[in-house]
Amino acid sequence: MKNKIEITFKYEPKVEIKGDIPKEYLIEFINSDTNIVEHSSKIKNNMWTKCNKRYHIPWDIRINGEIVHKWNLKDKNIRISLDSKSIGDTLAWAPQAVEFAKKYKCKVTLSTFHNEWFKTLPEYKNINFIHPGESGNYYACYKVGWYMTEGKWDEGIYHPTKPNTIPLIQAATDILDLPYKEINYGVNFKPKSRPIKEKYICIGPHSTAGLKEWPYHYWEELASMLNGKGYKVVDISYEDHNKKNIINKPKLNWIDTFNYLYHAEYFIGLGSGLSWFNWAMEKPTLMINNFIPYGYEFTKGLTKVEDYSVCNNCWVDTKFQFDKGNWDWCPRNQNTLSQHICHKNIKPQKVYQILLQLLKFK
Repeated sequence: MKNKIEITFKYEPKVEIKGDIPKEYLIEFINSDTNIVEHSSKIKNNMWTKCNKRYHIPWDIRINGEIVHKWNLKDKNIRISLDSKSIGDTLAWAPQAVEFAKKYKCKVTLSTFHNEWFKTLPEYKNINFIHPGESGNYYACYKVGWYMTEGKWDEGIYHPTKPNTIPLIQAATDILDLPYKEINYGVNFKPKSRPIKEKYICIGPHSTAGLKEWPYHYWEELASMLNGKGYKVVDISYEDHNKKNIINKPKLNWIDTFNYLYHAEYFIGLGSGLSWFNWAMEKPTLMINNFIPYGYEFTKGLTKVEDYSVCNNCWVDTKFQFDKGNWDWCPRNQNTLSQHICHKNIKPQKVYQILLQLLKFK
């Protein structure tokens, strides 16, 4: 008779010993790439232990000095869950599931909150899509997201690198142990008829935090200038801002949002989901973004409006910890006249002149 050893990789590697024979076991979780023992512990029968690292590591398991499990994903069923409902996160990370399947020659099941954007695209033909919460039988499971540990951006448990110090796409490639590369496989969309006959510019004035936004009256001033050049300006943010000189289209469904972007002469956005939609459709984006360096969002088709003469790029400063519960979060200048000066100092005339140059070469 022997005790039974059970080894699983559901987000974390775990070893459990089941049986009635009294025995002590030294369990070692080894990174087979480096031969480093990432975690070890002694347990007895009817006990378990695990390593808390949740990102991809090629695990070998050694028990009492003997390798009992060699890591191999080939032909295995693997689950990748995108643990975010955000538009930008989903569009940035979904293509990396395809790359994971290619690299490790495994069968990937992908869970997202927006499966309809991807599942009929040819690039995802070998990916099995499920909804969040659905169960299944998998050799290993991974979650992709931006995680905090004890209120601070994680480094070492969910992420090998603090996620605020790297590009958004790299948050996925680091967790999945892939080479960092900007990959865009598009979204499931078939254009409909043009929604506005006249030439128009789409804008996306809304984002998820105050430091990401541009003052609303600046949008009105910019729209007035563009109206004077013969361009309509259409706000496609989900929220209703009811601004002057602007056609407001709140609460559009995804298909209509895609269609407005598809037919627009240009899109002006922020570091937000609508900019990622535009990127997914391979349309050019003019982005007002001075809180994070160039390259931390996507780069293809991107022109960024920045101003390094004032406070900027606080997002990647390791001295600060973003407080998502504080809309006015501004780590260097909150509650002063310089709060969010990174964007306040970018004037409408500057954005207007850059856009005119871009429209010449479109």
